[in-house]
This record gives sequence, structure tokens and C-alpha cells, in this order.
Amino acid sequence: LYNHHIPQRALNHRTPIQAMKDWQTTHPQLFIRQVRNHAGPDN
Repeated sequence: LYNHHIPQRALNHRTPIQAMKDWQTTHPQLFIRQVRNHAGPDN
């Protein structure tokens, strides 16, 4: 959960999921499946 919801400085202050979604839109031929942001537990 930590890496999916907390922005990372190395990714220009985006979460890894946001970076993967951006990469998928620019390079769709590299992806077999759609990148999805699954919700975490509600604690």
C-alpha cells in the first residue's frame, strides 16, 4: 500500500501507479493488461 498511495520524489512526486498509467498511455505496446489502481483497506 505504501508504494501505491505515497508520491515518490524519483517519480516527479507521483505515485507509482500514476507513473505506470502515464507510461502505459505513451507506450501501450509494452503492456498486456490494463494498469488499475485497486483501493486499499479502509482502516
